Amino acid sequence: MKGKVIASVKNFSEVSKVLRVVDGVEFRIDLFRKLPEPKSVKIEKISIVTIRKPEDGGKFIGREEERVNLLENYSKFCDYVDLEHYLADEVFEKMSCKVIESYHNFNETPDYDFLKGIVENRRGDVVKIATFGRSKKDVEKIVKLLCDYENVVAFLMGEEFSFTRIFSLFLGSPFIYCGVGEGVAPGQYDVFKAVKILKELGYR
Repeated sequence: MKGKVIASVKNFSEVSKVLRVVDGVEFRIDLFRKLPEPKSVKIEKISIVTIRKPEDGGKFIGREEERVNLLENYSKFCDYVDLEHYLADEVFEKMSCKVIESYHNFNETPDYDFLKGIVENRRGDVVKIATFGRSKKDVEKIVKLLCDYENVVAFLMGEEFSFTRIFSLFLGSPFIYCGVGEGVAPGQYDVFKAVKILKELGYR
């Protein structure tokens, strides 16, 4: 099954802008000016809900209990919620939909055995590995993860390694995350540019 193009959005006007060209939407609830109603994240395409804290690259500054409760409420209306890999098992068990278990490292790409451990000890239906790239060795780690395991989203952050987001789809990644205009993460493609590249490569 081909991987899906997902647009990370910060408001509903962005949803309207991209819905015709994407396979799904990641609602970055932490970037919305006002918390949307849980029912509003139910759309006709794939719906992912993410609420990031500042230390994980987001802007949610409330209590952790509040964040988990929000995720639980949204999980009743979306297809996936994104949960950080360090969260306890009971948080995963509270969700009413599928889970993307995510690991982000904005400084480096750890060694392969560390990343492999996250994948093999997964609680989520999908594992997302997003690390900062510094060398071709880091690219090799990401390629190996994608080749060795199923249901793994893996790519390198940073402008120099943005290409890893594209090729991850060819190596089995279930999703590629794109921005709307300016991306919400380092090296993230604008969704319209990503779709154009994928069409030129014969992927779509």
